[in-house]
Amino acid sequence: MIRSASLAIGLLLTGCGTVAPPADMPTRTWKYYVANPAEIEPMQKICLQWSGSDAPAVAQPAVVTANCRAAAFANSMLKSQGSGSK
Repeated sequence: MIRSASLAIGLLLTGCGTVAPPADMPTRTWKYYVANPAEIEPMQKICLQWSGSDAPAVAQPAVVTANCRAAAFANSMLKSQGSGSK
């Protein structure tokens, strides 16, 4: 939480004005996203916000990186299962 606040303050002081996207979330595994596919799209939106933000990549919290990768992997798993059954 303090890390996010520090980043937001730093961005505002540098004149950027863009506040970092949300990062206060629990760490999820790909198995969680496979079991809860409705959670994939909201996580992918957060991933897009982070990738499009002015925050440097090293400022992205590890929980966001882990969840983005888990959601992407789960999404590909679900899609491959759906195409394999046809």
